[in-house]
Amino acid sequence: MDVAFSLATTRSVFEHRAVVVGASREELLEGLAGVRGEGPVAGGRLGFLFTGQGAQRVGMGRELYAAYPAFAEAFDAVCARVDGELGTPLKAVV
Repeated sequence: MDVAFSLATTRSVFEHRAVVVGASREELLEGLAGVRGEGPVAGGRLGFLFTGQGAQRVGMGRELYAAYPAFAEAFDAVCARVDGELGTPLKAVV
């Protein structure tokens, strides 16, 4: 509980957050430059992270979905919103 409390109360609140992914130092530096507005921002894709909701062990998210109707309802709402934009349904890859 102490960790969750600290994460919820001590982290900085930002209007936006960014993630940079790269296979080399050069790719990472280029990505950082894009985030700073000093170069192109590659991809322009949106990513969803469900950390804490099944990331701890394989199958945990599926168990949460089956056991908690509120979780299932929220997850279904996200899927309904984004599935039309994806090549593969979200449930198939999560």
